[in-house]
Amino acid sequence: MKINKPLEELLDTVRDIEGFPIGKDEDILKLSDPPYYTACPNPYINDFIKEYGKPYDEENDNYHREPFVADVSEGKNDPIYNAHSYHTKVPHKAIMKFIEHYTDEGDIVFDGFCGTGMTGVAAQLLGRRAILSDLSPIATFIAYNYNKKVDVEEFEREAKRILEEVEQECGWMYETDHYNPRSTAKHLLGKGKINYTVWSDVFICPYCGNEIIFWDAAVDKEKGKVEKEFNCPNCNASMKKTECKRATVSFFDKAIGEEVIQAKQVPVLINYTYDKKRYEKIPDETDLELIKKIESMDIPYWFPTNRIRKGDKTGEPLRIGITHVHHFYTKRNLWVLSCFWEKTDIPVLKMTILSNLSRASKRNRYMPQYGNRHVGVLSGTLYIPTLFEDNNILNLFNNRYKAVLRASKKILIETYIKKISISTQSMVNNKKILDNLIDYIFTDPPFGDNLMYSELNFLWESWLKVFTNNKSEAIINKTQNKALEEYKELMLGSFKEYYRVLKPNRWITVVFHNSKSAVWNAIQEAMTKAGFIIATVAILDKKQGSFKQVTSAGAVKNDLVINAYKPKKEFEDKFLQNAGKGIEVEFIRMHLNNLPVETTIERSEQMLYSRMLAYYVQHGYLIRYDSKTFYQMLRENFVEIDGLWFTGEQKD
Repeated sequence: MKINKPLEELLDTVRDIEGFPIGKDEDILKLSDPPYYTACPNPYINDFIKEYGKPYDEENDNYHREPFVADVSEGKNDPIYNAHSYHTKVPHKAIMKFIEHYTDEGDIVFDGFCGTGMTGVAAQLLGRRAILSDLSPIATFIAYNYNKKVDVEEFEREAKRILEEVEQECGWMYETDHYNPRSTAKHLLGKGKINYTVWSDVFICPYCGNEIIFWDAAVDKEKGKVEKEFNCPNCNASMKKTECKRATVSFFDKAIGEEVIQAKQVPVLINYTYDKKRYEKIPDETDLELIKKIESMDIPYWFPTNRIRKGDKTGEPLRIGITHVHHFYTKRNLWVLSCFWEKTDIPVLKMTILSNLSRASKRNRYMPQYGNRHVGVLSGTLYIPTLFEDNNILNLFNNRYKAVLRASKKILIETYIKKISISTQSMVNNKKILDNLIDYIFTDPPFGDNLMYSELNFLWESWLKVFTNNKSEAIINKTQNKALEEYKELMLGSFKEYYRVLKPNRWITVVFHNSKSAVWNAIQEAMTKAGFIIATVAILDKKQGSFKQVTSAGAVKNDLVINAYKPKKEFEDKFLQNAGKGIEVEFIRMHLNNLPVETTIERSEQMLYSRMLAYYVQHGYLIRYDSKTFYQMLRENFVEIDGLWFTGEQKD
């Protein structure tokens, strides 16, 4: 696809589009790869559609699909899925089943809440094109790297080069003395390589006022258990953690030029490797001196120092003095991360580094009951645990680049056509996409107060220097003054845009994650108000990998999949011209033709009446039929089989 004008000249034409990210133009431009990916609203989308899309032709449109109801497995063990984590993520293998059912080769698939871009991966593997957008710059950056062609040989070569250089420069930071474990005398055998260091909170005894290292007082090392009640090692008083105040440390933070007071944490255990065997030790004087040495030195590379924004999920780190993004890391790990970051400009390697941030941070939990099994961070939060595992980032990068390499090689084996357009913006306004041009929509939107995306993504985005503009973020968030009503309005705006850009007589699939009934109802209401007609709602059974028909709001205890369609333009025009009068039979005929021929509760008279009533009410028209008259209309025009209704053609 040719670029008529460079992105730099077009920034002002998209700056007023809802969701334009927060950041300097130079950083947005540096992150972008136009015309296929822009870290701002993409001004080239319609050029993409013009080159690859097929205009809607009502007279010759013979498209027809029933809703997809077959069993689908999740496919989470795939290398592509595991290359980079995200808060919510539908496996591309599951999405492929829907795309294959609803589209033809060469069709354009759209996902306006794309996350890491699995819809794009699924579409391209099937020979379809995809348009992806998301409000979050980190989401679209990951999506771009998942959906671009990777030179696997260059990637592997560069990853090994960077790893070797960083190890030569910073490897000394992860060294520890190894002594002969069989000798009673302190006999040094050599240097071991630290795998991780466990750090513990320090509390103040409410009785004697002395410091208590939580690890020493509350952890039973032999049983691998954390006691709820423990004794003060100084006065022997019994207490719970909730009864204690935290010990604090004060220091001058040169990176921000401020005095900082934080909760005190000390190293208590080192897990390391020597001669290919793993050992554990209590940090000795040499280890503590090494940490002090690193703390006293200046990091020679850039690293982000952005202040943490006030939010619904930022209270925990702020409460213990984690006020800026660099406070989420020990000095050692911050140094090594910044060294990795400095040594490459290759986007997929930048993504590889970012994929390690969670496990490289103080958010990474250590739980004695799991031993050497890594448990990671508490998802959906910015929680700093009482015991955290400070990982060796050299090991993290080595493992992660190999995972990305496996995913990239797998993608190259498949038919991957690399026809994609990625935009960073709000779903509430996609005015760069013209009406009736999209062939199918698969989307996994944010659901209420499940996840505070912009708050959680802030740590990633601080390294990119481009941040989410959360003004139109569709969530329930007290800090942003967004309650259920604000969320409903934002979701309605999003689905109106989905409806506008989708071709008539085409489908949208919405994945709905666990949430409250009120949010579930808000999603359905937004879809129907936008004009969509819901055909099926199914439960995704994660254990069995199957979908089961549901109709009740109680189903929000599971993951749901909603299939809905946009009516044909001819029907919609006639409906509006007649204010719904005399169109009831045509509505039911259209709806029955868009339902699975198999037995489904959607064919019951109650559900048919409910769908028609919803369509009329949402369009502002009164339905002339009460339930009794409606059922009589069904008997006069359609065929009943075991309490379910079919058209005459479907019966035959």
